[in-house]
Amino acid sequence: MTLVRVIAAGLVAVMASACAGGAPPPAVCAAIGAVTLGGGGAALGAKLKNNHDGGAIGAGAAIGAVVGGATGYAICSALQEEKKPAPAPAPAPVAPAPAAPVKEKIVLRGVNFDFDKSNIRPDAKVILDEAISILKRNPDAKIAVNGHTDSIGTEEYNLKLSDRRAASVVDYFAKGGLEKSRFTAKGYGEGQPVAPNDTKEGRAKNRRVELLTN
Repeated sequence: MTLVRVIAAGLVAVMASACAGGAPPPAVCAAIGAVTLGGGGAALGAKLKNNHDGGAIGAGAAIGAVVGGATGYAICSALQEEKKPAPAPAPAPVAPAPAAPVKEKIVLRGVNFDFDKSNIRPDAKVILDEAISILKRNPDAKIAVNGHTDSIGTEEYNLKLSDRRAASVVDYFAKGGLEKSRFTAKGYGEGQPVAPNDTKEGRAKNRRVELLTN
């Protein structure tokens, strides 16, 4: 039986050598094992019969081929399992980025004034109170307060009148709890009309203060 152990040890060595550079498919290992143990089985059959009877040699070769093929298949299958790379770890879940806060769109309506006046009219207070609420929700907003007049009167007088109208709106905002530093008040006189000054309706539209975000 020493010859059997030698042949089996040789088969393991052959399989390990064949798989050293990367295990071949088990079918290839089965063929290598069949050839190796087939030859060994033939030699063993001849030794057991102490002659070269073809039947004994053939039987030994057949048994060796079957055993060698099965053994070779099993060895390379095991080696392939050992050489399989470990599965890559699942990627860590990525937390969604926090949504950017939606900024409120600031829409401020302007107000109109009576002829040659800079005081706030009752209908303008409703509009300015709404603007105060919006600006309190947007504390970083800076506002340009631009005063205008119609074309009645001199340019110099109208420029000063438009300044007073802008200032009166800023004062109203300050009384409503807003910092004056958020506002830039400036008068433009009669130089930027939004309607023709040759009609009563047009002049009424031009007597105004516009509120613009900077």
